[in-house]
Amino acid sequence: MDIDQVLQFVPTFVLVFFRVTGMMIFAPFFGSDRIPRRVRLLIALVLAAGMSGSVKGPAALPESSWQLALSIGGEMAFGIAMGMALSFTFIAAQGAGEIIGQQMGLNLGETFDPQFGKSSSVVGDLYFMLTLIIFLLIDGHRIMIQALQSSFASLPLLSLGVDRDLLHTLISLLTACTTLSLQLAAPLLVTILVVDLALGCIGRAMPQINVMTAGLTVRSLVGMAVTIVGIGLTVIVIDSHLRDSLNFIQLKWLGR
Repeated sequence: MDIDQVLQFVPTFVLVFFRVTGMMIFAPFFGSDRIPRRVRLLIALVLAAGMSGSVKGPAALPESSWQLALSIGGEMAFGIAMGMALSFTFIAAQGAGEIIGQQMGLNLGETFDPQFGKSSSVVGDLYFMLTLIIFLLIDGHRIMIQALQSSFASLPLLSLGVDRDLLHTLISLLTACTTLSLQLAAPLLVTILVVDLALGCIGRAMPQINVMTAGLTVRSLVGMAVTIVGIGLTVIVIDSHLRDSLNFIQLKWLGR
């Protein structure tokens, strides 16, 4: 490789690297803080080096530093949008687990979650790990890398930017995330509401019973029973939304 080829390869590699890095900031599995930063940086460098050979370089580089900064920001924004399109399902699942754990009274045993940099409940971690297993079983990590590689053909380098369409897409994904979280937690919320109404009636009929103390145990037992019985339906819903997220990436940005 002569000096001219090197000078043509370096700008392409840098721009590809920023798009890959943007995706890996929020991408499930690859963006987890459980993976050391040096390992994630090495993965991004390896992916960028492997993809740069088949990526068509930009026709002309930005003439000013401001244009270069905007171009790099556009590449990172696109990568972040791709990562968030998949990570929203994980956020929704863990959010549903947080709601369920709170209603069951299990959030007293919170632990620190390095994935999101905050405390999380046992049920929230359960739903997150369940989503991660489904994601790996449907080859979501491979499809995500293939989609990123294909994006350079449909959306060449330096053709992206932070525009209204991108922001509208992220807002739509956030709305879908909230809907999914409530959908996963709805069966237990309704069940706990019925349990609370029943305990309230018992407390009014027999005031000598300590409903507050008995209610914690009843809520936990009923909550665990509903969670175990409905785990199969939960898997189906999460699997459907993960596949929809992957299809969304291919239809929205890859033109498939």
